Amino acid sequence: MSLQLEQDAKVPIQTHIDEFSSRFAIMIFLWIVVTIFWITNIDVVLEKIILALDPCVDQCTNLYNPAKWSEIRWLSAALLGFVSISPLLVYQIYVFSRPGMMNREAKWLLAWLIMGSITFIINIAMTIFIFMPYLFEIGHSNQIKLGFEAKYDVVAMLTMAMAVIWVEVLILSGVIALVTAGLSGLMHQGNSRWWRLRVHGIISMLILLSFYGQVTFSLTIIGLSFASIELISMPWIKARASMLITCPVIFDEFGVTRKVLFAQCECDNDYTLPRDYDTDNAYISFKSICNNKNEKEKLYQIIETNNFTDFVIFGCSSTNLIEQIENNLFTSKCKLRTDLFSLNSKSFSGLEHYSINSRFLMDSIIDPWNSTQAISKLLSRIRKYKKFKFVICHDNYNIDMMEIENDEVIIKIPKDKVEYFSSGLDEIGCKYRLVES
Repeated sequence: MSLQLEQDAKVPIQTHIDEFSSRFAIMIFLWIVVTIFWITNIDVVLEKIILALDPCVDQCTNLYNPAKWSEIRWLSAALLGFVSISPLLVYQIYVFSRPGMMNREAKWLLAWLIMGSITFIINIAMTIFIFMPYLFEIGHSNQIKLGFEAKYDVVAMLTMAMAVIWVEVLILSGVIALVTAGLSGLMHQGNSRWWRLRVHGIISMLILLSFYGQVTFSLTIIGLSFASIELISMPWIKARASMLITCPVIFDEFGVTRKVLFAQCECDNDYTLPRDYDTDNAYISFKSICNNKNEKEKLYQIIETNNFTDFVIFGCSSTNLIEQIENNLFTSKCKLRTDLFSLNSKSFSGLEHYSINSRFLMDSIIDPWNSTQAISKLLSRIRKYKKFKFVICHDNYNIDMMEIENDEVIIKIPKDKVEYFSSGLDEIGCKYRLVES
């Protein structure tokens, strides 16, 4: 089950399949047309490539397998055709994928496609005109020293060059995938294992399929691929997540670990808590999470990065927010909590008054703490605010329309714990009043 973003079209899956089939068919048709164009001019191109690869001063290449030469010609034409349509291919992939992706994911995909295409073209040119001629020249020198007569098969030379290019493309694709994921903030130390497993898995499978039957050679290439990708991508694999939020891990009554995120929506508030608001729990503030799809995406990424299990939102005036984000939070294995949804700054006299009340109402939440822990936290904090008068109400009481004086602080307590909590206030010597539901 995946997230349902606002820009996602709510259409049957067959519609997406039809769109994919249409775009795929168009690209295949264009590839065939461009390949046919290149096959009529491929001999001129291959002649220049062979001249570049030939290590002899006087030409010492020959054609020993005419049937294989025809295969090389078509493969070369297909490769050049693929390179020719690569800009359009990048566009089609991005346009098809973008509606179902978050902003960071879309930026990663676009960066990977563009950088991969440019690297692919540069890699072909450098391998054919610089790297492979250098290797052939070294081999030719050694053969001359041993007294052999230089006679090279052009098919074998081009086949070797294509194999080297293919391996280089696979390794560079993996490197670019991880590096761009790290730069875009998608990959970090917490989820790098997920990224690496998929990248190494896909590349290893392609290498095994490409060199089927050559087990030793395939394993050597896989080892080289693994080492190269890990070494180059290491700074991003070990990087700290940009959206990491410090949060205590709580064990609930069933022994399950829980992490709670408190969030303020500033959409309709007279006073807003600062972004660095000091609490004992994870806290973040949004400008308008109910109206801004980018902030919703940011929330989903924060929850995924930090593995939050509970999300408590307050200060929002929207009646549709819960409906908009609840299913996506459920998909992310996070529970949407409305314990403080009625908390709004309009009920308070100033920022400090709102800030103090917000802190006490956060401490009033029982789950995932037990009632004893919650009351202990509250009494500990009350000792620092003894000058205030405390208003005690039941935990299901709606405080939205409640009149609160400048020197009053609201505290929500389970109905069966009010008497116990009141005795604690009496011991501290605080003034308080009870509000009946």
